[in-house]
Amino acid sequence: MAPVSVVRTVADEQAWERAKLAARRQYPEAAGERFYRIVMHIYKKMTGYQPRRMRRPRW
Repeated sequence: MAPVSVVRTVADEQAWERAKLAARRQYPEAAGERFYRIVMHIYKKMTGYQPRRMRRPRW
């Protein structure tokens, strides 16, 4: 399952699936948390992911 905070569009979902396939090809022994971290790394490289800036509350 793709992380909702990162994967928001159909194109993002497709990139996530491609990243999972690449991770399985390169690291067939990876599982669990390690697999997720590998997929996330590949996904971010593929998409040029930049986290959204956090808004600071106006007090």
